[in-house]
Amino acid sequence: MNLPRIDKKTAILQTLRGELNAKKFPLNSRFPSEYLLAERFGVNKTTANKAVAELTSEGYLKRGRGGQGTIVVRHTVFPKKHIAFIGNIRYPFCAQEAYGVQAAALEDNSLVSLISPPLSDLNRFLNELPGMKIDGIICTSYGLLPKIDLPVVYLENRVGEMAFPDFVACDSYHSAFQMMQELLKRGHRDIVLLFQMENNPQRLQGYYDAMREAGISDYEKRTFRMFEYTIGETNLLLNQICRKYPGFTAVVSCSDDDILRMIISMRQQKINWEGKIAMTGFGNLQGISDVYPIATVDQHPLRIGAEAYRLLLKKIADPDTAIQEYLDTELVNLQNIPVISGSSRQKRQSEA
Repeated sequence: MNLPRIDKKTAILQTLRGELNAKKFPLNSRFPSEYLLAERFGVNKTTANKAVAELTSEGYLKRGRGGQGTIVVRHTVFPKKHIAFIGNIRYPFCAQEAYGVQAAALEDNSLVSLISPPLSDLNRFLNELPGMKIDGIICTSYGLLPKIDLPVVYLENRVGEMAFPDFVACDSYHSAFQMMQELLKRGHRDIVLLFQMENNPQRLQGYYDAMREAGISDYEKRTFRMFEYTIGETNLLLNQICRKYPGFTAVVSCSDDDILRMIISMRQQKINWEGKIAMTGFGNLQGISDVYPIATVDQHPLRIGAEAYRLLLKKIADPDTAIQEYLDTELVNLQNIPVISGSSRQKRQSEA
């Protein structure tokens, strides 16, 4: 048999791995002896024995006892790939993305290591990755990573003014545009918006463009920006909203978490909003959208994670591959948006 012009043992390993992956040798069957392999490949028995020893150390084979020979125990090595997921799983949405990555990796016989360090320790952990034999990184909630010699796919196309080079993300702009259209169709015009600096600005732009098309020109003045992400801050913003727009009929946000804080603030200030004030968010997070009557955007984080894993494999195979993938979203619980007529708007203003 003519072998490629590479090290003989490496050539034998490439051939045998391919045959094992193709299931040429059934599980629990005896693998060819070193003598037969030496004869097949035209090498000495020592070289054949080294090849078998390496396949054994990789997990394909197991040495038998008492003359049983060498047994085939795997057709693929586990893990096929070792991926690092770097993300803050304290956030439920991020945790679901991580689950999607892991589900896709396990199905592909690969392993995911979760790394969720304090931001101050991030560089130290990144420096340790080469020693962990990591093949690639999927990252979210840590911004743009320092330059590292590993393929990286991010789970958002941008945060604030920061754009990511390779990403899998939901279509934030069009889902926000469509959600605002649903509010407008139901008669809402006195709308206020919540936006935190860590949100994707394309969501806010989608809201703005839909409002502008509907003839609502003061959308920027109606935007209340969040910096602390606390109930205390939301109480202050709610006071400002009530002073400036006492007849508001809808609160539109870029996150279910922000809407939850607004609901808590309204409860504390004894504002009866259910069935009167529309609340819309992003994320369709369990414990928020299934408990409170809000409309939201389901970004399908499990699908985002699984797709990120699939595309990261492409980037591992070819580091020059550009990954820029937008996934569709779904508007859910639209029945929770109250229909506003002229008389109900006047009633809302008088109550305020």
